[in-house]
Amino acid sequence: MAIGLSATMTSAASEPVIEIRDIEAGDGPEIVRHDTAILHYTGSLDADGSVFDSSRESGAPFALTIGTGQVIPGFEQGVKGMREGGKREIIIPPELAYGERGAGNIIPSNATLRFEVEILEVERAPFSALDNEGLAEKVREGATIVDIRRPDEWAETGVIEGSHRITAFDENGDLNPEFGQKFTDLVQPGDEVILICRVGNRTAALARALTDGLGYENVYNVTDGIMAWLDDERVVQHDCPETAETAQC
Repeated sequence: MAIGLSATMTSAASEPVIEIRDIEAGDGPEIVRHDTAILHYTGSLDADGSVFDSSRESGAPFALTIGTGQVIPGFEQGVKGMREGGKREIIIPPELAYGERGAGNIIPSNATLRFEVEILEVERAPFSALDNEGLAEKVREGATIVDIRRPDEWAETGVIEGSHRITAFDENGDLNPEFGQKFTDLVQPGDEVILICRVGNRTAALARALTDGLGYENVYNVTDGIMAWLDDERVVQHDCPETAETAQC
């Protein structure tokens, strides 16, 4: 049933806004960060209504994992908060779409885009999410925490006391060839482990790989990483040697 609810989404008055209109609210699970939404979409130019892309026409639903940067920022922001079974119209300004550059011969410069999105299914992330309160409780319990950042990042922010440091990705995003052996030496598939990085994106990708590919069952991802921990003025430790990977701090 159409409910015709409209709203705008923005973080500050001076920033570009996304307009949304819920056509059907949906009564299934709500999409949150790191979930995968199986969806249909039709994208058109707001100026003249011409369709430039449609999963319905191709016959293949699109799988969008929230928080991975798969799509333009406005599309991901507009989908957040939807529920399985829901339909929504999203109007995205050029600043949150393709901007001045456009997209080939399909989307012109500074185009406002209009999408109609239907959520067919919400697939929960195969790992558990931890906020600051959850992480603090795990720290008190003495849980195994693995900080997967680089040595320069540890030096910049400090690390959570008791955490193990094993760099997973280099500056280019390539997997550290030593990570796998060091991690499996420390953590067995049945063990509980908490992963932390800067803002939660690298650990989300790694947690998915560990659960889907290597059979780890008790993986927690610190959703917003150590930066949220610092913003909350939580305690970190700065006196660990930069090069002491896998050592507990």
